[in-house]
Amino acid sequence: MGRYYYGDIEGKFMFAVQPSDAGERFGAYETPQEPTSIDYNVSRESYNELCDELKSIEDSGAVKRVKHMWAELEKEGQLGYSQDDLKRFKVSDKDMSEYADWMMGKQMKDYFDENPDAKSLYFNAEL
Repeated sequence: MGRYYYGDIEGKFMFAVQPSDAGERFGAYETPQEPTSIDYNVSRESYNELCDELKSIEDSGAVKRVKHMWAELEKEGQLGYSQDDLKRFKVSDKDMSEYADWMMGKQMKDYFDENPDAKSLYFNAEL
């Protein structure tokens, strides 16, 4: 079970740490809404702000801490994580939220990088 976003970028919102409006952090804005989802558009004009926000998240150390935790848990053969794992690797709930948002923002950046003629990208977020 979970909530997904799909369109020019696709993925799954990280359970219990990432809200459906996470894309707004990277310049997405709502387009006319359906009852169970939000349609978003991100303009290429927001690209610099998107990159600045990604760098801000990276500079916080959250991405590094979460990636380290995932790598160690994978070595241990563990697929998920628990609150005990967060404590053990000194990863906060905010780190997890920042990491989840970073993954979405990275998809947006990658889309624009791989589609240089695209003036915007669209995605739909389940509520």
